[in-house]
Amino acid sequence: MINNLFIPKLGMTMEKGTISEWVAEDGDQVQQDQVVLILETEKVAHELVAPSAGILAVFGKAGEEYLCGTVVGAVAETKDEYDAIKKDPAKFLAEQGTVPIEMLDEAESAAASPEAENAAPASELTAGDQGGSERIRISPLARNLAKAHGVVISTVKGSGPGGRIIKRDIEAVRQKASDATAKAPQTAVPPAAASGERGAGKRVLETIPFSGMRKSIADNLHHSLSSSARVTVMFELDVTDLMEFRSYYSNQAGTLGFKVTYTDLFVLMVSRCLKAIPIMNSSIVGNEIKIWKDINIGFAVAVKRSETESGLVVPVIKNTEQMSLGDIAKARIALMEKARSNTLAMDEISGGTFTLTNTGALSSAGWQIQTPIMSPGEAVVLGTGTIVDRPVVKNREIVIGSIMPMSLSFDHRIMDGIPPGQFMDKLTQMATEPQMILI
Repeated sequence: MINNLFIPKLGMTMEKGTISEWVAEDGDQVQQDQVVLILETEKVAHELVAPSAGILAVFGKAGEEYLCGTVVGAVAETKDEYDAIKKDPAKFLAEQGTVPIEMLDEAESAAASPEAENAAPASELTAGDQGGSERIRISPLARNLAKAHGVVISTVKGSGPGGRIIKRDIEAVRQKASDATAKAPQTAVPPAAASGERGAGKRVLETIPFSGMRKSIADNLHHSLSSSARVTVMFELDVTDLMEFRSYYSNQAGTLGFKVTYTDLFVLMVSRCLKAIPIMNSSIVGNEIKIWKDINIGFAVAVKRSETESGLVVPVIKNTEQMSLGDIAKARIALMEKARSNTLAMDEISGGTFTLTNTGALSSAGWQIQTPIMSPGEAVVLGTGTIVDRPVVKNREIVIGSIMPMSLSFDHRIMDGIPPGQFMDKLTQMATEPQMILI
């Protein structure tokens, strides 16, 4: 018996994952539930285990990215089964219905039998996205490649079984266009610009791979910006009374067994604000705005994976509307420890409805202007900065106050300016009367 190892869909927004490393090697004897590979997902490393005991056959490559559902390995119960798989891995993968990206073209001939063609999903055969209604036989990889490079598939002649368009057909069209471009008169390129090592006249100090965590963060942030109408408002919060409130609990840390931070206080205050202004705790799902009953607040944590790889993870404290200040502090401590030891589970970084990001500890430059980006699927993010002493007017007198700069980004598709304004007013009220947040 053969059991497949595939890229799982670990969250609602997860579409692909990168194989960070294979812990076990091809041909190794593995036990059921033994960790065999590390999968780099949307900001966390996830361990995949062997589905059964047997001999591991490896198909996916470390460092490569695969769509969810892609078969990247298999565990064969017997040596004969393993040998059969490795004799023709492309055929085996084609029979599974999903194949690694770099092997898909090789496997297309095996997959494109008349039976497979008849069973292929209509989405693989219809060229409607290219402006026509004619049904065209085309493989998923060829379709994606054509879309990425602007190739009109209705003009491509397929060389696969039954005239099916496959990867090599799209690449042939691209090569023909490239050859035509090469024959055109070329403008002379200065020697400095022609040198890749010099970076078009600039000397390279260091090259860092744009992959792993940094690539995942970049993809998520770009997706958020391109799929929302972000507006950012800046305001100042007088946290003089809030500092005294926190100081009281800090002095009780020995008795309580934990330390209360500003993050804990803001999670609690934001929860109260979201409960009072529900539209701030919402998402666009399809053609609907969903206002969430649960208030799940994520908080950004800086982590370092290696000497060349660092970034942010956003653990999520679930159902904060039901939690006390102490409950929030304990949950935050546990999640931070997991974040920094790289042991967060997927459900501990997913399901957020609101995000907090604090740059106060990163700089002492005073008032900081931020334009924080919402996490994908959320409508609001609140950024906090460094607390500075500033002259403020209280009771018509100038006194020194502790001022924290704030940045509130929201999705203008979901709300206009009134809800964020109400949010800022309520947050200000609680910061100046922090004892009220415990009621």
